[in-house]
Amino acid sequence: MTRRRAADVFVTAERRTTPIDVLFVVSVSLLLAIHLVIFVAVAVLAPVTAAEARGLELVRLPVEVARALVLPFHALLLGSLFVLGRRAAGRWAGFGAMLGVLALDLRSDVVEPVYGPPTAEGGWIAASLLAAGFALVALPRRRVLAGVLVGAASGFFAVAALALPAFLIGIALTSPTPGDRLARGKAAATFAAAWAVPAVGMQIIWLAMLGPDGWAARAAEFTAEFRPHAMLTWLAQTQLLFASWHFPGLVTFSLAMFLFAAAITGVVRYFAIPQHGEHGPAVLRVLQRLPPGLWAAGLTMIFCSIWWGCSGSTLFVLPNLPILAACVPLITALAYRGAKWLLTVNRFWALVAVVYLTGLILARTTQLLITLVQAFHY
Repeated sequence: MTRRRAADVFVTAERRTTPIDVLFVVSVSLLLAIHLVIFVAVAVLAPVTAAEARGLELVRLPVEVARALVLPFHALLLGSLFVLGRRAAGRWAGFGAMLGVLALDLRSDVVEPVYGPPTAEGGWIAASLLAAGFALVALPRRRVLAGVLVGAASGFFAVAALALPAFLIGIALTSPTPGDRLARGKAAATFAAAWAVPAVGMQIIWLAMLGPDGWAARAAEFTAEFRPHAMLTWLAQTQLLFASWHFPGLVTFSLAMFLFAAAITGVVRYFAIPQHGEHGPAVLRVLQRLPPGLWAAGLTMIFCSIWWGCSGSTLFVLPNLPILAACVPLITALAYRGAKWLLTVNRFWALVAVVYLTGLILARTTQLLITLVQAFHY
């Protein structure tokens, strides 16, 4: 047990001031500059997409104003992902989570392309609020605020409502008083109530602003996938999935396998490390070791995957945008956690970890260059 805890400290520990600090600051500055360049390019040069035009017509805002309003939410998304990644495996994992946002090819949906955060309508705003909720739910005194943010996310993008049961399960599993069912139920009920206030309130605001016809038109945008339509086969949906990234399908599949293998290792490390003050049944003690934010993010991905798989949608990015931007980048952070732990096992696994990290850095660098070049092609 002592060795396991020592290894976990190594995984999450931060080094004191070293030359690596300089590299980290330069890397983060470069990444933020690229995010800003891409954002400005999209805000100024990108055409108004069909989905964006419908949203602008409903909210009655000029395109420049609507796009500029997304900028602070984009900053919130990056900050929340960095916090989540840093908690998982230190600051470089936080950097990897921020970098992971750029891995998604937003324009892969030919019919409804998304050129960047400013053209993503409420999906990007919902993603930022979800990510902030993942970061705050781990703090018991901030869970009400997390519920409010997640509820607001569902008001901007209806699919974000799938995160509610994920948060409730995460809270129930990781309550500070796990042996008290009443306390766990109360914590989950408080979160649900906090979620409902903005979720219902925003619908009332939309109704007041848009009127019954406008509200119905906006609701129709989110319920279109639930209407009867032709279903895609599982193989066709899988092809859509692997075509939505900045690499050829086979390369994407190979990278995904490496990424998931390392991420699973990182998750297993959570379950394998006993925590101080554990009590209750053995299974519950193990489940409590994964932070509630990661429980919520992982279950949200699962619920959204089930929904999209049953929807038969011919689009992948736009319907799943909040989950793709807020949850999927955390896989990179967990993969870094797993690779970082492998360095401590033995020489063989240390070599595997070095090879993996080298490949990940090369892949992410290539993806970053592709994203930057593509930002100016319209």
